[in-house]
Amino acid sequence: MSTNEPALPYSASGAVHSDLGTAEISRAFPCHEIICKILHSTSDWMRGFPPTDAGMARVEGGRSRPGPRKRNRRISVAKSSGEPIGVILFGLGCLGSLVVECLSQGYPGIRVVGAVDHDPAKAGQRLDALYPGFVGAGDVIVRPTLAECLADGGDAADLLYHLTESAPAKIEAQLLDALAAGLDVLSASEAMFHPALRHGAFAARLDQAAKAKGVTITGTGINPGYSFDALPLVLARATSGVRRVTITRAIDVTGTGPGDIDHVGYALWPAEFDEKIASGRIVGHMGMPESIALVCERLGLTIDRVEESWETEVADFPVDSGTPSLGLIEPGRVIGITQTGRGLRGADAIVTMRLVMYYDPERFGIPAADTIDIEGAHHIRASLTPAALSLFGAANTIVNATEDVVTAPPGLFNFLDASMAGARRGGFRYEREAGGAERTDVVRLRQVPA
Repeated sequence: MSTNEPALPYSASGAVHSDLGTAEISRAFPCHEIICKILHSTSDWMRGFPPTDAGMARVEGGRSRPGPRKRNRRISVAKSSGEPIGVILFGLGCLGSLVVECLSQGYPGIRVVGAVDHDPAKAGQRLDALYPGFVGAGDVIVRPTLAECLADGGDAADLLYHLTESAPAKIEAQLLDALAAGLDVLSASEAMFHPALRHGAFAARLDQAAKAKGVTITGTGINPGYSFDALPLVLARATSGVRRVTITRAIDVTGTGPGDIDHVGYALWPAEFDEKIASGRIVGHMGMPESIALVCERLGLTIDRVEESWETEVADFPVDSGTPSLGLIEPGRVIGITQTGRGLRGADAIVTMRLVMYYDPERFGIPAADTIDIEGAHHIRASLTPAALSLFGAANTIVNATEDVVTAPPGLFNFLDASMAGARRGGFRYEREAGGAERTDVVRLRQVPA
């Protein structure tokens, strides 16, 4: 959180029991901080920011017409000519490398035109030297700063994939620099999925900066952005009168990068974990209150607060973290964390989200899976087995969101407002093939540009 923003007040409540004993580590987000946002649709979530009509539909004479289009330099030209969207990779750590792997699967509508990483082992290197199998690397040289990247061909970019850290205070300058350069920004930071909920001043600054340049900024990933919000909301389209939602996500965190390790709390001693959670020095998974608030908004569920709690698990044998910075986790340290968020109305849990994060969970009898239970007129129960991959899943959601972002209205954009099916990945659509004998059992098709 930015140092000029007041800390969000919270109250400790509820006892959390685990095999380690009982700890008072449940954090409640009070009603007055979130209720005004829960009672409005996401399309109105920026109502408290300075008024603007950018990107909105305006009504004149009883008829609506589109608001101002994005001033984004090259997008309209690129779309009309079939030119790929130019992207900059900002951060080539664990997630950045997986974004490269995802792009290697074949995305003709996306072209890497720049890369930024301050790591001396990467800065100055050719991208194809760091990723020999990546045919889309071209002649890109990794630069240590965005300014140097833009001066070295990166000015052909339309969008920046922001793939560094999570905390608003650490990423705000990076995001503002990209917006000032006239780039759309798609961030992997959990805080960027719905920043207005708990970081209102930060969100307003980004919204203002983006609109000043006619560009878009948003954040998405696997969670938040998919497992706890987009996926259950798609399932809920098949029911009505929703009364309760329960989601459990159990994942293998082996190989997790240092950024997540720092704020989640893996490999700490249990007492150290409890103390750091209580003091706010670690927060576990970031984004659960945001997912709960947005799910409640979309489904019309009334709650008055969100509470979170944490339980830890240890092993009496060494556990491989799959991460060089941690190596083998010695017996007695935290190797599993269960984080639970509840959207409450009084004492009633309306929405419950549970994230089970373990190193090698199946070794502890926990299958990796996403399970969703929606109680309504039609009771929906769904399971995704194995669970959507955390890091590679995040890389895929980011890459697949690219066109949605460059065609979104200017300003801070919530990704739940993007199209349900996403853009056409191949850049084509199908038409019925003309000519030939008519058959009732065969429809012949041909591809045409989208």
